[in-house]
Amino acid sequence: MTNNLWQGKMVTNDEFKNLFMSNADNALWWAKPPLSHCLLFDVVGKIKTELLKKDKFYKALEADLKSREDVASDEVDINMQGLVDFLTIDHLRSKLKRELGSEHPFELKRPDARANHFEAWHPLGTLVHVTPNNSPLLAVLGVMEGLLSGNVNVLKLAHKDSQFAGIFYEEMCRLDTTNTIKDYVYIAKISSKQKEYIKRFLGIADVISAWGGEESVQSIREIAPRGARIVEWGHKISFSYISQSQKNDFEVYKKMAYEICLNEQMACSSPQTVFIEDASFEELKKIAEQLSKALSLVSPTMKRVIPGVQETAELTVTREQVRLKSILGGSHLVVSPQNDWRIYVEDTSALSSSPLFRTIWLKPMPRTKMISLLRPLKMYLQTAGIAASAMEVEALTTDLFMAGVQRVRAIGEMTDSYIGEPHDGVYALERYCQRINFHDSKKSSMMKNKCSFEDAKLSAPVRLTPIMEKADFQSQIIKDEYSDLFFYSGGSSGEPKLSVFTYQDYNRQMEIAGEGLYAAGLSPVTDRCMNLFYAGSLYGGFISFFTILEKLNAVHFPMGASTDFSLVGKTIIKNRVNTLLGMPSYLIQLFKENHVEMKKYRGIKKIFYGGEHFSEAQISYLKREYSVEIVRSASYGSVDAGPLAYQCEFSTGGIHHLHEKLHDLEIVNLEKDEPVKDGEIGRLLFTSKVRHGQGIERYAIGDVGKKLESVCPCGRRGTRFDLLGRHGDVFRIGTTFLSYQKFQKILIDKIEFEGSIQLHLFAGVELKKEKVEIKIENYFNDAQTPELLRKMFLAEYPDLNLVVNLDLVMEFDVTIVDKKDMTHNLSTGKLRSVVDHRI
Repeated sequence: MTNNLWQGKMVTNDEFKNLFMSNADNALWWAKPPLSHCLLFDVVGKIKTELLKKDKFYKALEADLKSREDVASDEVDINMQGLVDFLTIDHLRSKLKRELGSEHPFELKRPDARANHFEAWHPLGTLVHVTPNNSPLLAVLGVMEGLLSGNVNVLKLAHKDSQFAGIFYEEMCRLDTTNTIKDYVYIAKISSKQKEYIKRFLGIADVISAWGGEESVQSIREIAPRGARIVEWGHKISFSYISQSQKNDFEVYKKMAYEICLNEQMACSSPQTVFIEDASFEELKKIAEQLSKALSLVSPTMKRVIPGVQETAELTVTREQVRLKSILGGSHLVVSPQNDWRIYVEDTSALSSSPLFRTIWLKPMPRTKMISLLRPLKMYLQTAGIAASAMEVEALTTDLFMAGVQRVRAIGEMTDSYIGEPHDGVYALERYCQRINFHDSKKSSMMKNKCSFEDAKLSAPVRLTPIMEKADFQSQIIKDEYSDLFFYSGGSSGEPKLSVFTYQDYNRQMEIAGEGLYAAGLSPVTDRCMNLFYAGSLYGGFISFFTILEKLNAVHFPMGASTDFSLVGKTIIKNRVNTLLGMPSYLIQLFKENHVEMKKYRGIKKIFYGGEHFSEAQISYLKREYSVEIVRSASYGSVDAGPLAYQCEFSTGGIHHLHEKLHDLEIVNLEKDEPVKDGEIGRLLFTSKVRHGQGIERYAIGDVGKKLESVCPCGRRGTRFDLLGRHGDVFRIGTTFLSYQKFQKILIDKIEFEGSIQLHLFAGVELKKEKVEIKIENYFNDAQTPELLRKMFLAEYPDLNLVVNLDLVMEFDVTIVDKKDMTHNLSTGKLRSVVDHRI
């Protein structure tokens, strides 16, 4: 039968063995970069959706559970629901954050932006799982933990185990459009008799997750490769403790009865012994009567699992041993008439293991002897269920932890868990990973202007959803659980719209935006920064850069865009501020209002701007007059989509590096939803990798650009693109694309033009060529002529010069007009930037 999984396909035992043996010694086969959590969560979301449909896939898993003798009929639905609940992406993210400290634990980055060292978690490599055959979900959940830890997972199942794990992970590989997960999951059924095969199987392991008792774990240790980390998940024992103040409360015994009946005590957290604080033997017998009454009420309401032959034999032997001891005194037993539960009373304080199936030991335990009696059993202890007064809880819990207990719960809640809870006192993901570090001394400076290492380049998942326009984004209904932080962003009608973030998303975006600002040249070690962005009215500029600078651990003066320019100037000079962050119009006004003082100070060396364009003339003015050295974009993004890209020290004009830790980028045809060819201009579509609640998938931000294939001199190998303007302002004419914003930028940069312009496009008729006419507002006082302006455009715009003077496929005219003679929108009265007469 095809019960094994290799590279996402089910194969026979012999086929798996042959494939395994041929690759066992191939280090490159098993050595993989950490599995991307973004990719993993994308596929987990898909497989959960498939389960919720309850179609073929769900029914195959359900049928497998029903075929197993160790799964009762009423447990099938419980197991399936447990699987669905586990596959909640928010829960998995919480598990990552709790166990590895971050949702992005594999990012090799500076823990402090001022530091020269980089640290991260890193998977150990190949994780071999050895699981028992009596828990179908365990294998699936164990491998999922292995995927969360980034490892390659090789699961050894018992020869007689079912196909549950194989069915699940075959479907998961099928749903992965990047074909990545198939390299991270292998499943084999191996008989315990195949000793040499098992040894060879374990031989590839960097870490082994071993489930079972001491003997089985020891047998794994004996054949495991030297240096492999063994993570034991052995059998544990749990108990309950009832204080003096609670021993007469019948409600406690009803809860105790529930614990005894639940899952036939099969869970490691189920009680096997109940200790009563300072109780005599006679008191214990009376308490046994109370507990028996509670069991008589509770047991019939909870469906039984009938013990097998071996379990029945053990139950019988234990019962007869207690009966014999009771003749001599010091023991007592209470058994139900139907023999469906048993209470064994013993006048000793030793912790005893139970034969299970609703069998409980009842014993005394003086508080003064608790630690000395239990601590020698520390390696076996797991959960203590307690009944105590509010005055006793803290001291009792402290003593239990000192005795070696790992978990404490109220009686009635012993098996309850929570998202991210440690298992057997440890975090699994930590055990499957190691810490790595890189040190970059000031002398070598190999990672200059880099906050983190780039992630391995992976294929983006195939996305078939329609393009998300701004109206689609703004019409989303966001659940309250994902609505922590609100900012205003511009609406399509000019009416501000609210963009919603979780604090988690906001902080992640600001962290990555900080990395972009670091790449642009901000140094937390030397720079003293003043934040001059606008604040208030739910606008995010000031508060965002407040957080960004905090993430960078930079010296920060959060001034805001104060109109008291004198105060701002004095504060800059008095406090040796050397870096400004703000909008160009405000910054230019600040320098002009403090011209004499700032020219004398000459201490502002860096300016990082956003929200508006900084002209070349303005930049030259700042450098010439005030000795500013760097004027660079602080970030490219929008309020609704967040930070999208950044500029490094080698980026000029509209060239940006994509924030690949936050987004995927597609560029599609300007008129239709089709990918552009290499180097072509198209619409920029962004898909967020980390956004909760307010989804961003194939979002048309409204800008156009083209991908750059060359590698940036800064050494970053991720996606770069050239931002060329707004959609609708870029048009095809002749044999090329031209941009309204490019014409506008040339006027601003070269002659500091502040008026309006408008482009008119005309089709070629018969032998005539296509034509672009630019109408420029009469703003010059006869200082410029159409001829001079035409020459300037052709000299500064290579693509325009190519189609006009070299390819000879287009005509180009410049006219100077009054603004009233330009074309306006009939309904809104707004000036149209491009008027296309070809349509």
